[in-house]
Amino acid sequence: MPVLAACQVCGALVPNGTYCDRHPRVSRSRRGYTERWREEAARFRIEYPYCGMRPHGQRPVMSDCWERNRPTPAYCVDHVKPHNGDPRLMWDRERNWQSLCLICHAKKTRAGL
Repeated sequence: MPVLAACQVCGALVPNGTYCDRHPRVSRSRRGYTERWREEAARFRIEYPYCGMRPHGQRPVMSDCWERNRPTPAYCVDHVKPHNGDPRLMWDRERNWQSLCLICHAKKTRAGL
């Protein structure tokens, strides 16, 4: 019997995978997450180490940790607005990046944001 898991985009149950047929998996590098991204994201997390932190004190998008004033170490750098291959959104660290913990990032991703 196959193990069911939720699609990481829409939450639909799928056997032995993390994406449904409507949301096929595209490699991280094809989506722009290259060595350059890893280096820039690491620098960003050093500067903004907690969930919900953004440049210039901007309000985060979907950070329960920030809303509850609960300092939680950031797990990743998130794009506030999904870049969908647009390099301007991909690399706009001043307006489109935020640090998020694993739980907040997963909730935001499941919401399609």
